[in-house]
Order: sequence, then C-alpha cells, then structure tokens
Amino acid sequence: MVAAEEALSPGHHRAEVPRRADPARRRVEELCRVDLVRRGVGVAVLAASLGYLGWAVADVPDAPWLFVPFLLANAFLVTLLGITVVNNWQRRPPDVPEPAPYAAPHVAVLVPTYNEPPAMLRRTLESVLDQRWPHDRLVLVVGDDGHRPAIRAMVEDLARRHPAAVVRYHLPPRKGDPDRRGSAKDGNLNSMLALVEREHPAAEFVETRDADDLVGDPGFLHLTVGRLAHRPDVAFVQTVKDATVSPGDPFGNRRRFFYRGIMLSRDRAGSVFPCGSGLVWRRSALERIGGFPTWNLVEDLYSGYVALQHGLRGEYLPVAGAVGQIAPEDVPNVYKQLGTWALDTLRIFFWRSPVRAPGLTARQRLQFLEMGLFYLSSLPSLVLMLTPALCLLSGVRMFQSDAVAHFTYSMLYVALIGLHTFVLGNGVSWQDVFRAKQIWVGLTFVYVNACVQALRYGPHRKPVYRVTRKEHRAGIYLRQVAPQIALLLLLGTALTVHLARQYGRGTLDGLDLGSIFWVLNYGVLLLSFIRLSWFGVRRPERPAADPVRVGVQET
Repeated sequence: MVAAEEALSPGHHRAEVPRRADPARRRVEELCRVDLVRRGVGVAVLAASLGYLGWAVADVPDAPWLFVPFLLANAFLVTLLGITVVNNWQRRPPDVPEPAPYAAPHVAVLVPTYNEPPAMLRRTLESVLDQRWPHDRLVLVVGDDGHRPAIRAMVEDLARRHPAAVVRYHLPPRKGDPDRRGSAKDGNLNSMLALVEREHPAAEFVETRDADDLVGDPGFLHLTVGRLAHRPDVAFVQTVKDATVSPGDPFGNRRRFFYRGIMLSRDRAGSVFPCGSGLVWRRSALERIGGFPTWNLVEDLYSGYVALQHGLRGEYLPVAGAVGQIAPEDVPNVYKQLGTWALDTLRIFFWRSPVRAPGLTARQRLQFLEMGLFYLSSLPSLVLMLTPALCLLSGVRMFQSDAVAHFTYSMLYVALIGLHTFVLGNGVSWQDVFRAKQIWVGLTFVYVNACVQALRYGPHRKPVYRVTRKEHRAGIYLRQVAPQIALLLLLGTALTVHLARQYGRGTLDGLDLGSIFWVLNYGVLLLSFIRLSWFGVRRPERPAADPVRVGVQET
C-alpha cells in the first residue's frame, strides 16, 4: 500500500509548531519563484502554439480536405491551452495551518454501500472510528443499498465495540420506491441525510465517504471541521483522495497531477468541487441546495456546481482525506470509472453549461468551461492523430516549407508541452507526465463515446449508473483496445508505405520528417497504453531445468 503522505503537497503540516519568521519568508519566496516559472512556461507554450497555428495558416497545402480539419483541431486545442494558462495563473499556497482551538461539534459521517465486500467496508468504518475525533461527537451511518444481513451484523458489532459513538445501520428505500430521492448513490445519501436531520439534528457537519476509502490522515476531521468552524462562509472542504495502487501506478489512479497542482488553482479561483470522499459539508449548506442532487450520474461534482450557483463556496485542504483500498487496474474497470466521470462532466457542459449557469463568477465559469473542453478535446485530438498518417499515405505535406524545420519545431513543441504539464503538476515526476499523456491518448475513444452519449441522452434522460467494480480481474482485453490497435496499425502502415515509396525513388530527400515524428510520437503512446490491456496477467512459470540433463553437477 502506498504511503498516504506521498499524496500530500510539500507544505502539509508535520508538527503543531508555528513557523518562524525566516522560514516563512523563505517559503513565500519559494512559492513566488514557482509561480513565475509556471506562468513563464505557460506563456511560452501558448506563444509557441499560436506560432504553430500561424505557420499552418501561412504554409497551407493544396489539400483542403486535410488542412481544414487540421486547422480547426489546432485552433480548438490552442483555445483550451489559453484557458488552462489563465486558470493556473494564480494558486493557493499548499500549506495547511493548524486551526485555532475550537469546541468539537457533532459530525455525521455517511457511508453508502452497495456490493462492497464486508471486510473492505469494515476497514473503512474502523478507520473513521480510529481517527482523532471524540466519539461522543460522532454519528456514523451506513446506508446499505444491498440490504445484506452480513452488513447489518457487522455494523451492529462495531456499535457494541464503540459505545460512545453513534453507529447506525440504515436501509434506504429500494430503487423505484416513490419515497426514494435519487436512483443510485444519490438516493442512498439523501436517505441517510434525512435520517440525520430527523434523529440527529445536533450534527452541524456531514462527511461523505465511499465504502472502500480509508481515512488517510488521523487529523482529517480535526482539520476540515476546524476550517469550517472558523469560516462560516465556507460550505464544504475537499481534501486529497489517494489510492492503493500497484508499483508505478500504471493507470494513474493516484491523480497526483490533479491534487498536487490543479486543485490549488481551483481553490484560488473559488471553483473547488467535491470529489466524493475526503469531503465535509456544512449541513445547512446541503439543506440550502436541497440535499444531494439527482440530475447527474455522480452527485459529488454536480452538488458543488449547484452550491457555487447558490453563492456558496468550497475550499481545498491538501491533506490525505481518503485512501482507496482498491483502484481500477484492468482496462474495462478503468473505462467504466473514467468514462463515467467524462460523461458526467460533459452532461453538465452541454445541458447545464457554465457559460449560462446563473450565479457563477467569471473565474468559476472559466474553470468549469475548461473541464468540459478537456473531454471535448478528444475529438480534435483524434483528428491530429489521424492527420500525419493521412499525410504519409497521400503524399501531401502539412507544411510546404523545409521538412527539417517541421521536425525540429515539432520536437521542441512536444518538449515544451511536457515541461508545461510538469510545472502544472507542482512536483510530480516526469514518469507522471508521460503517464498522463499515455492515458489521455489511450482513452481518446472512451471520451469521444462519452461526448456522443451525453448528447444522445439529452438534458432529461439520465444514463444508467453502474458501480465501479471493487476487485481486479486480470485478463487479456484486446477487444477493449481494438480501436487503439487499429489506429496504431494505421500509423505503422502509413510510415511503412511512405518509407517504401521514398526507397523506391532512390532518395530520402522527400521524407516528410514532421509527419514521421508525429506518427512515432502517437505510436509510442498508443503502444504503451495497449500494453496495459494485459496488465496483471502473469506468465506461467517454467519448470526448473533438470541439472543433470543440462550438464550441471549438483552440489
């Protein structure tokens, strides 16, 4: 299991000792330098992108069928890049100060469960009870959508073992019941929230925790509730959501790029949104927005979006609030989770657009606009993956100027994009940067499908929600990556045809070096993702060789 501390930002508190003046000043100077580097690289990559776009317009080939989609795709991505640079211009410092002393209020922790293994759920509940929070101020409610006797028995056993806390087993109305408000986890949460409002009205704050997410920091409630207690204008506090992953985190489940960097920018812009676990709400704020929303697939993101429209705001604390006991590490489960997030975000983008949503500030509109455009950019990204292959097959060069110049500019541009991703990550490794690119390219078809589904269902029909599987199923999932394989074969075929054509002419002067570079770039990323389709499948162990037959004498 990964150490939860690795998910924390560099300024995460380690001791309850006030900072001295000199270290504080050095910290401010360090943050200023980081801001200057991030802004400088952002301006540089935006200038390079605009230059690349201008070069394309000025050096247009006589092939509009190829050039027009290429130009439109680049214009879309340059626009998205500009919004990203603006949105990350300012960031909240990652430090987590110890809250001033306060009297611990009553907190209700809501844990919805459906089909999670009882042992996994028990570990989660025990982590809630083991953190540094007085039990006489804790109400722990387990909403069981599976209506399983084993879960009831386990919760009742925990209640006996921790008599000072209120530990309750709750049966929400079954799906389809007219008394149920929400068809999936939202209905479970709303039922538990109604129970708290009715029978535990002293609980001023409400934490939501997924059934498989352990408490990451023993001071989680102390820090988050402390922030809410001292800032009555804050509606909710979101923390880092980490995960237990295989070595190297092959599928990027720890989201370090997001929690180390992007969330600090969202916090500065007042655009923090809930991420499910590691989240504490002010109960009065939940009541003001009518409880957990039921319009979207996943209630967490949309609940924060609605809260912002009501003039409420959230904050982000870079402490480990949740550590998932298991993360999706087989291709179908990864598609399920990330595809749901994409579909959810795109439904908001298309049908509850931040451009026209009431109550949002200009900075909040930009932040949520970027989220939707990020997934929508899968379409122009696919165009840019196809373009170099079509160039090599048709013999049309995207740039009529010197091929070496195109190759050199393309190589430097990719390096600059990688550097920009690195500085946005605020301390992530170069391996994380490559993995982010690999996952993005590999999931392009998943995100394109999410765009289609979001439009197909429209604003009034809700797609069916399926819970992410809580187990690994290692296998060879070549069918699931068939589109990626087809695209890789197209790139390889185009490269082979182009090289064979030039070889047949007896000269290499006509090599389209720029298109070759992009074919190789996307080919490497696609191949890296395709290899994940059999992740976890072990080769059968070969029997040990007989030492006599191979001529080795036993000692």
